[in-house]
Amino acid sequence: MPLSPSSSAQAAREVVAQRLRDLRKTAGLTVTELAGRCTWHHAKTSRIENARTAPTAKDIRKWCGACDAVDQAEALINQSLHAESMYTEWRTQVRAGLKALQASEPRLFEDTELFRVYSSTLVPGLLQTEGQSSEIALYLRAFEQLRGDAVYGADARALIVGAIGALR
Repeated sequence: MPLSPSSSAQAAREVVAQRLRDLRKTAGLTVTELAGRCTWHHAKTSRIENARTAPTAKDIRKWCGACDAVDQAEALINQSLHAESMYTEWRTQVRAGLKALQASEPRLFEDTELFRVYSSTLVPGLLQTEGQSSEIALYLRAFEQLRGDAVYGADARALIVGAIGALR
């Protein structure tokens, strides 16, 4: 399963992965030893611990059994299911198209008094030019098979930037 660009869903996956890693280390097992006890390849253990692969309920039960922590299995399964439901919800919203996603919460923008935005790799969305947002939209469509209405966001940003400029 690909990494989720949704940071909260990915963070939830990483919490589950960290808890599983902690169980393995507490049990004093290496990645290879755990894989042997669970009867799968050691690469699967690594993928789960690095949040590259979401563990199934069966995987978590085997993991907890191998680490003598069967009592923690159900809580970890629930936490993992919650993380995956966050990811699934994000995918469902994105599949409907960015126009629908942006229009779903118009009051959020209207009610916001202060925006704090940080991005180490991209110009924040409200400040992007139409060309920048189009390039990002092309990448997203290729990455997530989005519908063609992703460029709608540039028009919305132009309106917002114009409104901010009028306030000065």
